[in-house]
Amino acid sequence: MNTEKKATAQTTEEIFVDVSTEAKSVIDAIQSRHSIRNFLDRPVEPEKLQSILENALRAPSWKNAQPWKVHVLTGQARDRMSAALKEAALNGTPHPETPWLESYPANIKKRMFDLGMRVYGVARIERKDKEARDRFMLRNFEFFDAPVALFITSTLETNFFVGIDIGCFLESLMLLCRHHGLGSCPQAALGAFPEVVKAQLSLPQDERVICGLSLGYPDNTDLNRFHSPRESLDSLVQFYS
Repeated sequence: MNTEKKATAQTTEEIFVDVSTEAKSVIDAIQSRHSIRNFLDRPVEPEKLQSILENALRAPSWKNAQPWKVHVLTGQARDRMSAALKEAALNGTPHPETPWLESYPANIKKRMFDLGMRVYGVARIERKDKEARDRFMLRNFEFFDAPVALFITSTLETNFFVGIDIGCFLESLMLLCRHHGLGSCPQAALGAFPEVVKAQLSLPQDERVICGLSLGYPDNTDLNRFHSPRESLDSLVQFYS
């Protein structure tokens, strides 16, 4: 994994990771994976996409429930979904079927705020520039120009264990993307307007739209190479003997 550091307007050193090549190992994939927010205008080979999905289905789930359904959009289907979601985002209010958690402890809120400021800094968006921040948010519904958009749905109630299962499946997808030299971005925003997704995919009302994921070949920009920080082992892990 190739890394470099660069100073930003926040006067901190950011870590940048090259994600333009294939990950050489599981550890490399874990250590180099991060959200990609600019994709190249390059289609993903069908056999590569199928391999990623087939292998991701080996993700663990409670009692082998496999509570996920995956909807893969490319070409005109992807474009129609993008247009419909952008219109909803510009004219409506998000109402996800799985409520977004809004109350976090102070230490976690600090990490979330810090990450947002770092991302805006690398993207060269001023904190007070609401118009630019809104445009950046709207990019979610363009799938950041990714040629492939996945929507994850479930017919089960989204309880704690279903959430864990779907999280394991998403992690498998993202690591497999890195293995194949692709980038990905998991997006809660793609569950913001479930009625739009259901209409576009002709889904029954009892099938919940959980989230989405954009994937493709990453563009080589600072924003795409920006690697979000993590807490130290000592601060989050305790050993007992």
